[in-house]
Amino acid sequence: MKKTFTVLFVLALTAGILVQTADAQVTVTGSTGANATYTTLKLAFDAINANTNQNSNNIVITITASTTETASASLTGQETNTWTSVKIYPTVLGLSITGYLDTPLIDLNGADNVTIDGRVNATGSVKSLMISNTNISSVAGTSTIRFFNDACSNTVRYCTLKGSATHTTSGIVLFSTT
Repeated sequence: MKKTFTVLFVLALTAGILVQTADAQVTVTGSTGANATYTTLKLAFDAINANTNQNSNNIVITITASTTETASASLTGQETNTWTSVKIYPTVLGLSITGYLDTPLIDLNGADNVTIDGRVNATGSVKSLMISNTNISSVAGTSTIRFFNDACSNTVRYCTLKGSATHTTSGIVLFSTT
């Protein structure tokens, strides 16, 4: 009986760890108040946005498993967040950030000094991150990545970007107002 209980306890503990790990596709480090794991990039961005005292932080966002975004992942700008840099990259080969949205999938709304690097651990030369908005929309602003409200000094490299939109003020990569 005691042996059976021990085996069941170990199995339950292992299952709990596996479930918790499966839910943690995005990890934030180097921030003030947002260091944690999240299931989507949107939730990670929301946590960073909610903690506006990011002064001089070098924030790292690692993608540890593919994510499906159900709403726009919007990182807001330097008026409220004065980080030094935000770096986003995958930790394993073949990951994706996808969504079916008639808005930007990733929205850098006044956010400066953001690097999205599709290489594993931001090293080497192999593209390992696909970012894709699968919605073919006629809604203005639909995009895979939008740079908005003077978002500047940003870099997207070694990523495969996919998307399609039919409105004249839409695009896979959209440079929007100001």
